[in-house]
Amino acid sequence: MSGRFARNSAYGTLAGLGTALGSFLSMVIVARMLGPAGTGTVAYALWIVTLAATFADIGLTQTLARYVPELTAAGDGDAAAAMAATLLRIGALAAIFGSAAFVLGGFAAVREGAILQGSDWWWVGLLFLLQFASALGLATLRGFQRFDIAAKLTLGSLALQLTAVTIGGLLHGVPGILAGYCAGSLLPIGAALIHAAGRPRIAADLRRRILRFAVYSWAGALTLSLVWSRVEIYFLERYWGGEAVALFTIGFTFSNLASQGPLLLTGGLLPYFAASRGRSGIGQMHEVYATATRVMAFLLFPACFGLAAILPALLPLVYGPSFAEAVPVGCILVAGAAIGASGAVGSHLIYAHERSDFIFLSGAVGAALTLAAGFLVTPVFGMIGAALARVAIHAFMVAYGTWFVSRRLNCPTPLASLAKLLLAATLASLVAFAIVRTVHAPLVALPLAIAAAAIVYAASVRTLQALPAQDVVRLRTLAGRLPRPARGPIDGLLALLAPRTA
Repeated sequence: MSGRFARNSAYGTLAGLGTALGSFLSMVIVARMLGPAGTGTVAYALWIVTLAATFADIGLTQTLARYVPELTAAGDGDAAAAMAATLLRIGALAAIFGSAAFVLGGFAAVREGAILQGSDWWWVGLLFLLQFASALGLATLRGFQRFDIAAKLTLGSLALQLTAVTIGGLLHGVPGILAGYCAGSLLPIGAALIHAAGRPRIAADLRRRILRFAVYSWAGALTLSLVWSRVEIYFLERYWGGEAVALFTIGFTFSNLASQGPLLLTGGLLPYFAASRGRSGIGQMHEVYATATRVMAFLLFPACFGLAAILPALLPLVYGPSFAEAVPVGCILVAGAAIGASGAVGSHLIYAHERSDFIFLSGAVGAALTLAAGFLVTPVFGMIGAALARVAIHAFMVAYGTWFVSRRLNCPTPLASLAKLLLAATLASLVAFAIVRTVHAPLVALPLAIAAAAIVYAASVRTLQALPAQDVVRLRTLAGRLPRPARGPIDGLLALLAPRTA
């Protein structure tokens, strides 16, 4: 089981990096072609699609990832296939009705001065249909532990999307770019169609469990979409215009790039936890939770803080001088992503315990705070106020979730190790920031800052003993099950971070 988890995590990380890189590079292409105003239009359209897909999901993707591995681990593969077929057919109906709603009601939502007009809404509706079907296909593959196929489809989608977005932008501007994003969603849909063709059936006792889990997961996802998605874009568009949307989106893209690699490393956790629960391995789940939390922080803290430190030199170099105003908001969002994404492991554990009701409750609290900030903070303080409010709300949400995991699920959180990793990442980021501020040639300053920060971080982690010996042992064990080319670099890195006796 640990070998499968290692492979799933590796493929999940590869897919996550592909997703983050595709989003980042696509937005760079859009920004270079269209400038701040056109970039704001595309960013607003993508946000609407994401929000609509969350609404149409009705808990299907989380249910597939939660129950398919449990049924498979319990030796009932036929029931898993029948359940997947049932849920995917329900998802197909939701996708069709959702896209029809865009076609019929999209024009009615246009107001004078809005940044989306006319036929843009047709493309938004088509993009919603394809992205939602693609998400169902990937969720099905992960539920059946086929992370390798999901990774290959994700990387293929990356190449297709970048090519199509570039060609579409050159030929037709905003509509062409939206058509390019549509092309990037096509490949994973085949997985959903194949599994939906099976015989649909769910046993009565399982149906009751699934229904409760799906309802709370959906309600939680709707509330959490206000907390974790870019809902600030709505308020910025309404009170500050399209350029503010573009600048905020550029900062958010960098935060997504910093956090998605480590975050998608947890892609195999929910199937792993669910399979462990199917084998009655509660103690094993809690041990893996502590290790995964530390490893996530070990990767996430330096990635986010380090990128925030070098962003003043990196952002104008990538997007151009016209986006330099996005640097302050980008630094806040990138550094804050370390706090928000650090709660991902706990969320998977909560879902595996079938406590999606807590996800809904905490999401409702966070959504109320987010809406209050949107109406009270953003109109007055603009992008900076929206970014600071976002980070503060995410910190509260992570603290609330950590309390629940520790107190209600009796699963202690390794706070001491997290504090040491935070200190090590802070020291490294200060070194990187000092170099960027001192050396004014970006092409010289950036590699120098990254190298110096990496050395300081590795030395600090080793000195503070931020990774306990048992984590190093587990990581070496998992690395031994990875493909041979990946073993040497990982073992060498572990040797730098901890004594070999660990």
